[in-house]
Amino acid sequence: MKIVFSSRAKTDLAEFVKFIAQDKPQAARKWAVTIRQSILKLSDLQNMGRTVPEYGDETIREIIKGQYRIICKIDDKNDTIVIITLHHAGRPLL
Repeated sequence: MKIVFSSRAKTDLAEFVKFIAQDKPQAARKWAVTIRQSILKLSDLQNMGRTVPEYGDETIREIIKGQYRIICKIDDKNDTIVIITLHHAGRPLL
């Protein structure tokens, strides 16, 4: 499956990296690599992670990495996984 980032997910990723880099630039780069590796695994393991409880829709899934939620939508029809958002787990999603 092809992986596509929404504009919101791109912004989220950049903002989290910028925030982490304020204190620990090296940790920010490592975090970004870890997040990207987790996302790339989705192309082979579409049902990795869990259904997002706030939505209750099997096509909207998430991977939790540390304090962050990677939320995506599985689009079997178009053979695509859309990364919707990266979200800090300590904040409400909705």
